[in-house]
Amino acid sequence: MNKEFIRPLIIVVMATLMIGLIAWLVPAKEAGVIKVKKMTWFERLYQKQVIAKADTLIAAEAATLASDLMPIKSFIAKLNNPKANLRIAYFGDSIIEGDLITGKLRQDLQASHGGTGVGLVPITSIVAGFRQTIKHNFSKNWESISFMTPHSKEVSLGFTGFTFIPRNYYVSETTIEAQKLDSLAVMDSSLVATPKPQKKTARVYVNNAPWVEYIASPVAGGASAFTHIRLFYSNATDSSIVKVSLDGSSMQTKRLSNGSGVQVLSLNETSPVNKIKLEFSAHDPIHVYGVSFDEPQGAYVDNFPIRGYSGMYFQRIHNDILKGFQRYLNYDLIVLQYGENVSDPKITDYSYYERGMKNTIKHIQNALPDVPILMISAHDRSIKINGSYRTSPDIPYIVKTQSNVAKAMNVGFWNLFAAMGGIDSMPNYVSHQPAWAGKDYTHFTRSGGIQIATMLLKYLKGID
Repeated sequence: MNKEFIRPLIIVVMATLMIGLIAWLVPAKEAGVIKVKKMTWFERLYQKQVIAKADTLIAAEAATLASDLMPIKSFIAKLNNPKANLRIAYFGDSIIEGDLITGKLRQDLQASHGGTGVGLVPITSIVAGFRQTIKHNFSKNWESISFMTPHSKEVSLGFTGFTFIPRNYYVSETTIEAQKLDSLAVMDSSLVATPKPQKKTARVYVNNAPWVEYIASPVAGGASAFTHIRLFYSNATDSSIVKVSLDGSSMQTKRLSNGSGVQVLSLNETSPVNKIKLEFSAHDPIHVYGVSFDEPQGAYVDNFPIRGYSGMYFQRIHNDILKGFQRYLNYDLIVLQYGENVSDPKITDYSYYERGMKNTIKHIQNALPDVPILMISAHDRSIKINGSYRTSPDIPYIVKTQSNVAKAMNVGFWNLFAAMGGIDSMPNYVSHQPAWAGKDYTHFTRSGGIQIATMLLKYLKGID
């Protein structure tokens, strides 16, 4: 290399290092006309993420925020009348996946009010194998659109929070990243920021018709047989059909009604069945919302989980679709249990979440003005701070925000954070025998879901 280039380069590098060293040694100065800011050249290279423990005063305040049943008194009146029919739409994130919480609620309500069936069930589910109250199988070639699907606002979601479209292909997705992080994964204060995973998708074309199969499950919260089965759909044409097999019988073809609004097709008109299989055309992109298993009388709790969802932007279930489902299902209460997916231990200002949840509730109230809403607060969630699991510092702020939303929008409120025991209560759930929460210090176990459902029902009934 040319010496005439090397010597000036060395001089520039040495001068830069000397200036940097002097700047690093110069102390900060705030007084006087000229202010000097302390230069920190290398700290960010070795600085660890520091997360402080939850503010005890804020946590204590969150644990004393009053629950409120007055806005749902019409539902409470029906709850206290064993002859009344009840139907609850229970929305949440991964906390209620697998029919956790809702399965126990359904079991207890049907014991007092009657009824057989698990309510409205989607066409596909990422946790179908985990749910025990119904056995659920399906083909891959369904396009699934939900709150978590970008660029699909023009397609209304169904009441389940999903719209399913039969296709002649499925999408294969590959994550090009060594570490996968769940949206509710435990956050350790020693971790630094990680790059977002890269995803590669590809269509895989198939020859089989899209299908879905449901099998009755005689467990607590489930049913030994299906007595009343209905298919919910829209956007069918005059030539749209569905093929139906009951208890393994040969497929029978049924025609679907055309139209963009919510349409319903009864699938068993004679006697109870234990299994039903549906097949759709792979080249007819109708919108399929789900299948309902119920009876005209009794109590039903419909389980609507969406993993990673915040609860905001409910407007993606269009007004006419909400009204259409209500016309057939007649919900008496809508439950919203969210908050954990916006949790960030470094945030104390959740005003954006407050605005978003107010818009969600306003949208539901505009479409279903006579259906009361119950908002369930975020529960305690632990992260690792200085080697031990403590309440994530932001949880009390989320709970307070949710309480403000409930008061402003005149909806019911149940303070689950307080019901669990307030600050640092999650470790007790993890260590309980049997365990009420998993080792991620976030998600409840099946036993924990039963415990939460029991506490909720006691609160609704006014039992101490």
